[in-house]
Amino acid sequence: MQSRSLGLIGTMSIGIGGIVGGGIFATLGLAGEQARGATTISFLIGCLVALCTAYSYVKLSIAYPSKGGTVTFLNEAFGESLLAGSCNTMLVASYVALIAVYASAFATYGAILFPAETRPFWQSALANVILVSLAFVNFLGPGLVDRSEGLFNVGKLGILALFVLVGLFAGDLDLARLGPANWVGPADIVAGGMLVFISYEGFELIANASDRVKNREVTLPRAYYGSVLGAMVFYIFIIVVAFGHLSFEQLAAARDYSLAAAAREFMGETGFVILALGAMLATASAVNSDFFGASKLPVAMAEEGEFPRRYDREVWGRHPMGLALISVLALLSVNMLNLHALSAAASAGFLMVFAMVNFANAKLAVKTGSKRWLCVVAGVLCLTALAIMIVQMARDPDHGAEVWCIVALAVAPFCYQMVYRRLKQKR
Repeated sequence: MQSRSLGLIGTMSIGIGGIVGGGIFATLGLAGEQARGATTISFLIGCLVALCTAYSYVKLSIAYPSKGGTVTFLNEAFGESLLAGSCNTMLVASYVALIAVYASAFATYGAILFPAETRPFWQSALANVILVSLAFVNFLGPGLVDRSEGLFNVGKLGILALFVLVGLFAGDLDLARLGPANWVGPADIVAGGMLVFISYEGFELIANASDRVKNREVTLPRAYYGSVLGAMVFYIFIIVVAFGHLSFEQLAAARDYSLAAAAREFMGETGFVILALGAMLATASAVNSDFFGASKLPVAMAEEGEFPRRYDREVWGRHPMGLALISVLALLSVNMLNLHALSAAASAGFLMVFAMVNFANAKLAVKTGSKRWLCVVAGVLCLTALAIMIVQMARDPDHGAEVWCIVALAVAPFCYQMVYRRLKQKR
């Protein structure tokens, strides 16, 4: 029997560590470009969607504690069906896109430390190096991942706290940019919030450790809701500082490294370098932890008959096939797609998966002690927000690639599961 070793602080640290860090560095510029002065509203909308979904995760994690997390929840609700298999495959694809987002952001922040003429080379090289390096770290063993992740978390949270504290008390903080005069239309505000939804999805990692949590009925609700709300408060302060020191024109010019550009305004070149290094630390942390979590998904799916059994094979006490699959797909993604397309695909994928988790909890409401209507509303909220984001992107000719990425992410898992199940039946 699995020992219960995680209390509130340990469980909450998984959620906060998964949420705060890589996402805000990678997507703040994208959100600001979309929502402008209403960026705080966009992040609050993302928080609302996350909190509604966290309700289902709380109930499901208490009723079905396991290392399988989302995979277990969907299979409990929908059985060994094409629907469950497709959703679980979509979760794998979403993590691939998410890892590629963080690798791309790592490379962008790293490249700005080099001369302008060499940045394209460094951006490509750093993205590939971080993926290969941290895939190797994950292969060496979970103990090394835990030790490195603890250092990553302390470093990234410390640098973000420094950014907020110095920025709030520095002179020339212009809060007028966040006023209603600079807000965009409601649809663009929602679209901005969903584009950066990956900044909140990290609470899902708590589910994978739910079988090790002590006093689940009390600890899990506090950990899930506390992680999301704590991240939201941190994000609001970060947005206030960034937009208080950076004009919209400056934000557009430094979209992919907006926090470092903002730090330069009130901390000089030293602040610029510190935030760039902090961003690299945070995004490396995100790649590291998501490799660790995502590589377990093919193993769990192989046990459920949704992936080939070779993904469940052990080599030196590890399951390398899942890690290899995630790594190769992430390398292909980061070399073929830009940050905006990757962020849109990752956010859309998690919104679709979270919608199905909410519907799964609605189906299991009697067993989980949930309010069915709230689960249905949460699922519809996820899909509505996703639809608004897609419509807004479709209206912009420059974002056609993003729409096709989302369509591919929705369709490819279904096609894969359908073909795989037919081939398995013929054996």
